[in-house]
Amino acid sequence: MAHDQAVVLMYHQIVPDEKEDGWVPSPLADPRYGVRRSLFSEQMRLLKEAGHPVVSLSDWISGSVPVSPDGKPAIIITFDDGYASDFLLAAPILSEMGFAATFFVSTGYLGKVGMLSVDQARALQGHELFSIGSHGVTHRFLSGLPKEECRKELEDSLRLIRDLSGESKDGKTDPVDLSAPGGRTGPDVARMAREAGFRALMSSEPGVLEKSGDLFFIPRLPVLAHHGPGTFRGLLTPGSWPFRWNELSRRGRRWIREMIGGSG
Repeated sequence: MAHDQAVVLMYHQIVPDEKEDGWVPSPLADPRYGVRRSLFSEQMRLLKEAGHPVVSLSDWISGSVPVSPDGKPAIIITFDDGYASDFLLAAPILSEMGFAATFFVSTGYLGKVGMLSVDQARALQGHELFSIGSHGVTHRFLSGLPKEECRKELEDSLRLIRDLSGESKDGKTDPVDLSAPGGRTGPDVARMAREAGFRALMSSEPGVLEKSGDLFFIPRLPVLAHHGPGTFRGLLTPGSWPFRWNELSRRGRRWIREMIGGSG
């Protein structure tokens, strides 16, 4: 049976084990999303042991996903913001495991303290397992911007990502995917992303990516600092209590945020 579902994991910064609790590499970073290096390594080992196929976003979109003998969902690994830990800590572990990943970069932060340098981003893009995507330029919430500003964020970030990627061997540019900062997206953002030339758009909506799902509203599950091995295993299994609790809690927080008009 071919894979009809994928769980898309959303990471942010990977934290060196020696750093104190709450440490962040950049003012952009939220400590809730900081997964320690040793925990990340254990999570990747659990993925390997559980037998879930870890596939690239490109392979999922193209349908180049291995046959599933047991119906387990495929796993797609993503990172947001563009921290230096993508290159320094996450990439070596992923490479050792043979796991693909997409790193979504806020291009205006390249080279800033705690963030990827241009050379590091280019090195990730050049790795056979990895790809670089856009997370906007300034990390502003796209759905809250005037349309012309949103369009400029999309077009400017896409241009820089393509500059990092260069041309493929056949002279064509590789497709570029987009992750909406803060998960804030909507029909207008999706339409402008299509028009700008993006291939797919990641949200922060919890759920499962279906084979026939909308590529411009891809759900993802955040992996948080407090997610231990048991919770992490549950996130890999749609319908499990950790998976459902993740959905319910994130939707509840979003509802509260919308009711009070907050920006967090």
